[in-house]
Amino acid sequence: MRMNPRTRWTAPVLAVTAILLASAAAPASAATTTALGAPQVVPIPDSQVRWYANDSTFPYLPDAAGTANLAFWVDGVDYRSTGQTLDTMSPVDPTTAVLGAGPRGSFDGNGAWLFQAVRDPGDPSGAIYGFYHAEDHVFADGVTGYEYNSTGLAVSTDDGVTWTKKGQIIGTPQPQKAQNGGYEINSVVYDPVGKRWLGIGHGVAYASTDPGAAPGTWKGWDGSAFTVPMPTATDAGKLKPLSTLGSDISGSDLTWNTHLDRFVLLYQNWGDDTHVYAKTSTDGITWGPATTLLTADAGKTVGYPQLIGASSSETGQQATLVYEQWPSTTGRNRDMIERTVQFTG
Repeated sequence: MRMNPRTRWTAPVLAVTAILLASAAAPASAATTTALGAPQVVPIPDSQVRWYANDSTFPYLPDAAGTANLAFWVDGVDYRSTGQTLDTMSPVDPTTAVLGAGPRGSFDGNGAWLFQAVRDPGDPSGAIYGFYHAEDHVFADGVTGYEYNSTGLAVSTDDGVTWTKKGQIIGTPQPQKAQNGGYEINSVVYDPVGKRWLGIGHGVAYASTDPGAAPGTWKGWDGSAFTVPMPTATDAGKLKPLSTLGSDISGSDLTWNTHLDRFVLLYQNWGDDTHVYAKTSTDGITWGPATTLLTADAGKTVGYPQLIGASSSETGQQATLVYEQWPSTTGRNRDMIERTVQFTG
């Protein structure tokens, strides 16, 4: 295991750095303040994903027994480890990847990046639903160097040791001509109020009311409702970004906050790798004004911001902000940084 070269210590909470406003429909008294702790480098267990701390946001959740936590390390293939905290993860177990690419030319033929894993909403010790970013680089015209993206679902019944792929849940057919593109989810949670799965990708919302989040049950936002069936071969043009998010979002992290009783969305904008923004919403559709949660230090860039609390999909009054940062101080391509976040509201 690669250990943090610094002695571990409890990060002090710094001065208030941001104000997260509730959805526009909420009263002003629902305003929420956040305070960030000092940054610290997360020690990453050694695995075949040695070059990266992580190449995605990543799943983190309690094991079925509730005695430890699971984390997955992601770079096209996915490795699993367990520990009491993010800082104390054991070497990967099993030592081989637990999820990887599908057959060449399939929607996930060039990699599967687990970005979220959520325990069965009806059973805290039940199956885990894993949502992954999928890439296909094989185009009919034979041109290489491009990727077409979508989202797949995999399910595990043994705490993430093995996974069964269920298929593509968000996506459109690959074009004949090689190009970067595709429709996908960047983040997903189970909505405890709406009793549905809710995902957001580049400002577009998607939802499924199926408890198992199965392929064929997802629909995309058309500007006023979830009506566009996913995956789709013909109706992608009907998809619209949420009016309170827009289409400038390059990536996002969606969590349900039990202290605020609302969703929190972290995101970055296209072309901006020095800021992390945040919004909140009571329904996942109407989002309040943006606030700048994090500005990178001079000479540094950041990516893949996410919040972790009880899991990577549920947070409370105190959570941990985790993100990747360049340049590296650990010999890897990048550092994984953690900071405490205190919500008051």
